[in-house]
Amino acid sequence: MPRPTRGKGSKSDQVKQEEHLQRKNDQWIFIVNDEVLNGSCSKDGNNPSLCKLRHPRLNSGVMYLVSDKGTNVFELNAFKEKFRSWFIGETVQRDGDIYFTTPVDPLFLVLPYLINAGENNRYMAIDQIVLDEEFPECHKLSTCFGKGQLELITDWKEIDDEMKVYRYNKEKCMAWLKSKTEAVADALEKKNVQVSTKGSHSAIFIRSKDTDNSRESYLEFAHGVVSDYLALAVEKELKTFLGLPEVNESASTPENEPPSKKVKLSTDVKPLEDYSIKLDTKKDKSKTGKQSAAQKQLSKVDKSGMKSMMSFFSPKS
Repeated sequence: MPRPTRGKGSKSDQVKQEEHLQRKNDQWIFIVNDEVLNGSCSKDGNNPSLCKLRHPRLNSGVMYLVSDKGTNVFELNAFKEKFRSWFIGETVQRDGDIYFTTPVDPLFLVLPYLINAGENNRYMAIDQIVLDEEFPECHKLSTCFGKGQLELITDWKEIDDEMKVYRYNKEKCMAWLKSKTEAVADALEKKNVQVSTKGSHSAIFIRSKDTDNSRESYLEFAHGVVSDYLALAVEKELKTFLGLPEVNESASTPENEPPSKKVKLSTDVKPLEDYSIKLDTKKDKSKTGKQSAAQKQLSKVDKSGMKSMMSFFSPKS
């Protein structure tokens, strides 16, 4: 019998099947805030959308989720592990990742654009300020601000009832960032979170009663949290504005070490022992230890006429 051959279209059918499976798995598991889903799947097509925006600290693209009405923005955080899947109904989701949405103040995201536009010292509309050829979806940030929110970090003028123009104000921005930092510090202090850098405790541990965390320690820790969304130059300006001390990153010297860890730095190096002195063997022989009861009895035995053990191994004459 002739061997059955595979049809010419079998390869393309396999490719189509793989593409179908790939399309079927174009879904993800999200844990989202209620604000994301309020009014979602609306008839006008304004649904929650994923978009890549410029991160103010990293200066690179990061995925964000904008709510259906464009009034809230959320940062995406993914929990990933190898060899994970989801069982959804009677199907298996091959992608076992899970995504969390964290609300972000949109002022942090537009701050770099405001600073760049502020170099011209001109008033501009917000849709003219937030422009990015590399991340064109940044225009969605223009609708994420509450009433009077942009005025917290800008000077503004009202052209008419429907249009306002803005200009970056550094003093206002520092005051706003200070309030953010103090709010984080207050929350940490209220929950008694250990933030002291002098100990080896983790920041997630609850401090004991004998642990002393000063207000400055909380502000320093909160400053680090807020700075995760600030450019390096703005971070330094905020630290100066808060009056926090600069951290000395120089290597520790022996003077700063505890007394027990200090290294003796002396040019007059001498040997610990003098091997040029001859050993007094007589003195060493005179030093005998205490004898046991068996050794004392053996010393009293008459050894006359006894041969030593070595005499049995000596050559015969």
